[in-house]
Amino acid sequence: MGKWTLKTLELPLKMNWKISRGESVKKTNLIVEYSDGEFSGKGEVSFPTGHEHELLGNAKVDFENFQSNINRDFHSLEELHLALAKIEMSSFLRVGIETAFLHFMSHLTGDDVQKLLAVNKISHINTSISIPILKEEELEEYIKKMNVNSFSAVKVKIDKNVDPNFLKKIHEMYKGFIRIDANESFDSAKEVLEFCEKLQGLPIDFLEQPLKKELWEEQKVLCENSPYALIADESVTDGTIIEEIGEYFDGVNIKLAKSGGYFKAIKQLRDARELGLKTMVGCMVETSLGISSTMNIAFGCDYFDLDGFLLLEKDPFELIGVEKGKLFYSHLH
Repeated sequence: MGKWTLKTLELPLKMNWKISRGESVKKTNLIVEYSDGEFSGKGEVSFPTGHEHELLGNAKVDFENFQSNINRDFHSLEELHLALAKIEMSSFLRVGIETAFLHFMSHLTGDDVQKLLAVNKISHINTSISIPILKEEELEEYIKKMNVNSFSAVKVKIDKNVDPNFLKKIHEMYKGFIRIDANESFDSAKEVLEFCEKLQGLPIDFLEQPLKKELWEEQKVLCENSPYALIADESVTDGTIIEEIGEYFDGVNIKLAKSGGYFKAIKQLRDARELGLKTMVGCMVETSLGISSTMNIAFGCDYFDLDGFLLLEKDPFELIGVEKGKLFYSHLH
């Protein structure tokens, strides 16, 4: 009988990773593995910064419940999905279980993951690189350490107290596109618009989730007046792309890590495109196992934000390489 296991992975970071809702110098993720004794597959479970402790505990409890309710082998993804539909679990853990089993099936059948998912292949992508919330005097060192100028776009994490001069300082040191990620830190459209007025002259690509996800009326006002494109992140959960997202945003950030699995993430991307939205695939702070999994569904996306493994002191899997801001599957080189 196939065996499911769950391992905790402690991941020290290269720097203090700070965003509007929390900070950390290490990340704790989970690795789900499914093995029949000959072939095996792994899936990563990662969590949003600032919410790890509670979500990590819940995922471990959910996995114990999953194991206690599973007393048979699965011979297809359909069988697994039918079983998962009957068991309560977080979307984060469901990603790890589904990806582990699909990766097992890939090894068993010899078919690549994209073929099993019925999606087009992608061999490489140009990702953005993130800058966490820093003091201005720390910026130059960070840009050098992370080789930021080798990337075509930078995503800057901010809160509502950010000094616009900090962004102008980035522009002095970095000449690519700037993407601003506020992680829900603003409370009103007025605050966001006043902030935008101070960014004139900067090569801003878009603003990501400046408002709290429940502020739909404020989001509508912002959408009608924003000088920059607006990308939804926290407003997208593991469900469908709701009507308000199509009306009040210009694009969506789809994260496999929180979507509930490959097939749910693929559906979200397709639904978003049908609504005329730009699509971006994003990530948590995770290893190249999680990043390579997201790259499996990245074909046709407009933006890529898959730098999570670059923040680690050491990536334990080394499934993805990076060269001049371009990510590629290591096994293809």
